[in-house]
Amino acid sequence: MPLDLFKSHHVRHLRGNVAQNLERYSDNKPWAGKPTGNGKVRLASSLEPAIPLELELPDEDGLKDLENTKIVFSAFPKLTPVQARDPRLWTRLTHTECWKYMRKRWDVSRQTGDDAKKVRYVLEHYFVRQNQSRMLLRNGIARLWWYGYLTHDPKRADPFELTEVLLSDLDIAQQVLERNMGRANSVRVGFLDFLRENMGQLGTSSGQRRGRIRELAKSLNLRGGAVLLDCLNTQEVRSILDEELAAAMK
Repeated sequence: MPLDLFKSHHVRHLRGNVAQNLERYSDNKPWAGKPTGNGKVRLASSLEPAIPLELELPDEDGLKDLENTKIVFSAFPKLTPVQARDPRLWTRLTHTECWKYMRKRWDVSRQTGDDAKKVRYVLEHYFVRQNQSRMLLRNGIARLWWYGYLTHDPKRADPFELTEVLLSDLDIAQQVLERNMGRANSVRVGFLDFLRENMGQLGTSSGQRRGRIRELAKSLNLRGGAVLLDCLNTQEVRSILDEELAAAMK
């Protein structure tokens, strides 16, 4: 069955009334799909999930970001990047189909601080505040699809091989996708493949590995000031990283 989107006016209504609805973000059942004073809130679309959007809930064993990235991307494998920037889609999913997951993964009631801070938290994870890549990676469901889209490779034995590397540490996802280098496919793939093959050499503790990964990402990103990163192929990226890692190990 095709998935209805939220109409733009309803998205604006929800976004503009987060402060008034703050307590409702702790409700067990979704509530945002009901008609408002502006009339109908749903817009018919041709989007139809290829598989059920039955997301795994975070538990003591982990956040389940990898598992849910596979589910969300597999549900919308033909979604275009333009469609995937549409706040109407992601606002609908965070507030309706994926509400149970959102309540568990992005629990507003666990946030400390005043209501203004909680409002910002809701705006960041339940909405797409601006049509920018960084904001899309903040939305609780959009981020999962984009993780898959940017790393899925059907030519590999495991199409989600690089997705697993990306999400092995949330800091890796941040370093790769929130820097300029993440925009170039060859650079993104080269960096993740390098990490996959060299993780054992990056340190014996999570802190040490995180620090070296950050330095590698920073050094590669700085190369963009002298070399147009889009012009580098995957092998050239890995050669640069080999040099950087060798220098760091001395």
